[in-house]
Amino acid sequence: MKKRYFLALFPLFLAAATVIYAQSGEYVPYVTNIGVEARNNLIRLTWIDSPDAQGPVYIFRSVRPFSGSIPANIRPVIVRYGEQFYIDDTDGMENIYYFIAASDISGQRFDIILPRVNNTSIMLAQTNEDNQMPVFIMPQTGLAPTEVTDGIYNLWAAQDGDRVVITFQIIGQHGNPILYRSTQPIRQPQDLLNAVIVQSGVRSPFIDFPVPGFTWYYSVIFEDEIAAGNMGIIPGINSTATPIMISGDQSIERPIRPMPLPILSFRDVNPDSLFITEIPGQQSLSMQAINLLRNSQMPQKAPLVLKWPRAFAIDLEAPTGGEESALIQIVTEHFVKFEWETALVSLQRYLSSPRSREIEMRSRFYLGQSLYYTGNYRAALMEFLSFRSIDPAEANSWIEAILAAMVY
Repeated sequence: MKKRYFLALFPLFLAAATVIYAQSGEYVPYVTNIGVEARNNLIRLTWIDSPDAQGPVYIFRSVRPFSGSIPANIRPVIVRYGEQFYIDDTDGMENIYYFIAASDISGQRFDIILPRVNNTSIMLAQTNEDNQMPVFIMPQTGLAPTEVTDGIYNLWAAQDGDRVVITFQIIGQHGNPILYRSTQPIRQPQDLLNAVIVQSGVRSPFIDFPVPGFTWYYSVIFEDEIAAGNMGIIPGINSTATPIMISGDQSIERPIRPMPLPILSFRDVNPDSLFITEIPGQQSLSMQAINLLRNSQMPQKAPLVLKWPRAFAIDLEAPTGGEESALIQIVTEHFVKFEWETALVSLQRYLSSPRSREIEMRSRFYLGQSLYYTGNYRAALMEFLSFRSIDPAEANSWIEAILAAMVY
C-alpha cells in the first residue's frame, strides 16, 4: 500500500521540484508562457521552449482537464524544438484542453502538468445563427457574442512556409471588405496612407505572398467605411497587432517547375503572325513648339522612356482549358493590346481565387507590369521584388525601370 502512495505522489513531487529548480535558475524541463488563440475553426497554440529540454515537444488534446497523468488513449502531435507554435483544427469541438510536454534530445519526455504554464484550455461559443459561423469570446475586448456589434473581427495572420494565411470573421451585413498590407502597424486611419491594397472583396481565408525580409501588418476595412471616413481600426480585432515576416532564405515547400522560357518582347513579335503591334512612337514636335522650348528659361528634361512590356511565350498561345485559360485570355485580350487599366482589374480579380504556385507567379508578373504602366510604381516594385526568387535577371531589369520612373 505504501508503494502505491509513493507512485501516486511522485508526479506531484517532481512537478514541485522542477518549479523550485526553475526559481533558482537551475533546471526547467517544461515549456512556459503557453498561449491559445481561436480564429474561425482554427486554434493557434504558442509557447516558449524549455532551455534545458531541447527535444521535440508533444501536444496533447482532450475534452477533459489534464490532472495528475495523461490518459493512455490520447496520441500527441509532435512539433520540432524551436517552432513554438501549432495550428489545430477544432473539428466542431466546444471545450478543449491542451497540455504541452517537453522532451530532451535523447527522447525522454517530461510529463509535468503545470496549470497555466504548460497546460491551458479554451471554450468556444455556439454557432451564430445569422451567418452560420462560429463566434468566439474575444479576450482583447472581453465581449461575449451577444455584445458584439456588426463588423470585422478575429483578424489573424499566420506564417505558413513562404506564404501568409489570413483569416477573419464578418458579423452582420456589410459591403466590400478590403485587405490592406503595410510595413508599419495599422492603428489609426492615417496609417492606411502608408499601406497598399492587397485585395478588394477579400474572403476568409486568404493566402498572401508578401516580399520576404520585411515585417508586415494587415488590416481589413469595409469600403463604405473608407468612403464615409469613419474607419474604426482596432489592433487585434480588424488589424493585426503583431508583425509577420517571411525570411529571405525561406525554402518553397511546393515544387515549382521551370518557367516556360523564353520570354518574348512585344518588339520581337512578327506582326504578320500575331495581331500584336508596336507601341506608337513619339510624335515629333512642331517647329513652333521647338522654338518656344529653346527660348524658355525652364531646364530641359529628357522624356521618360518606359520599358517595353514582356510576356511568356506560353501565354501567347491558344488556351487549352484549366486555370491557365483565364490567364491567357487576360493576356491576349487586354495585356498585349496595352489596355493596362482593364488588365490590372482583371488580374486582381483573377488572383482573388487560390491559384497554383506557377500560375500565381506568372499572373503577378503581368500584374507588376500593369501597375507600372498605370503609374502605381510602389505597388509594382513590391510585385517584382517578390518575383526575384523566380527570375532574378528579369525582375532586376523591371526594378531598375520602376526606380527610374519613381525618381523622374
